[in-house]
Amino acid sequence: MKVGIIGCGFIGNTLANAIEDLEEITKLILFDHSISCSESLAAGLTKATAVVCVEDLIAGSELVIEAASQHAVIENAQNVLDHGRDLMIMSIGALVDDALWQSLQESAKKNGCRIFLPSGAICGIDGLKSASVAGIDEIAIETTKPPKGLEEVRYITKQGIDFNKLKEPLTIFNGPAREAVKHFPKNVNIAACASLAGLGFDHTEIKIIVDPAATRNQHKLICRGRFGEFSCVIKNMPSITNPKTSYLAALSAIATIKKIVGGVWIGT
Repeated sequence: MKVGIIGCGFIGNTLANAIEDLEEITKLILFDHSISCSESLAAGLTKATAVVCVEDLIAGSELVIEAASQHAVIENAQNVLDHGRDLMIMSIGALVDDALWQSLQESAKKNGCRIFLPSGAICGIDGLKSASVAGIDEIAIETTKPPKGLEEVRYITKQGIDFNKLKEPLTIFNGPAREAVKHFPKNVNIAACASLAGLGFDHTEIKIIVDPAATRNQHKLICRGRFGEFSCVIKNMPSITNPKTSYLAALSAIATIKKIVGGVWIGT
């Protein structure tokens, strides 16, 4: 299989190095708006080639992985599917745009390709998908992050919150996932994933807390419905190079790639 990765940040780097060890993948194509980033990553891998044009990446790939940003999804996802390539989306928050999500699904069906949305930094997505078959009454998420994981968020800046003066946990958002994904595009892909697996963006509630004593990104998911109820808590180690991203998010993508090339799917 030939794989292309759009975005060579923490997740892109982690995926590229994992792909290097998968014999089922024979070629890796890398693109980043910073050419030096893609070329530097490619230089250390035997299977990889860096390109300066996304079109070249799409043309040479069978599976394209977006590991850059919501904007990269908006800019490239439709084109990938129109070319009949499978697509993996890491910045799932971009799918809060209902028209975009509908269009991508229709294109995938029309062109006989697939869209993969890894569960990312949250657990319990298998349970949500199963529960949704019978009907879900409530999905609630509580996310707690250290200040470094929420730095430079415009929504927080506008409220005049100074993390340097924070002495105790502070709730900075409490509302529907649709609003959270818009205000925190790099921080709550977990809310987008849970929304798509369950009740949708308007009926999935999320509370976001910043805690000066926290050292990990913690997510608590609660689901209630006809099946019964479940809750799960995960305490993620943040990426060393990008504290806004949990290490598990990259591992989730690697696990998805292994399922794709291995042909074995465990879980719902």
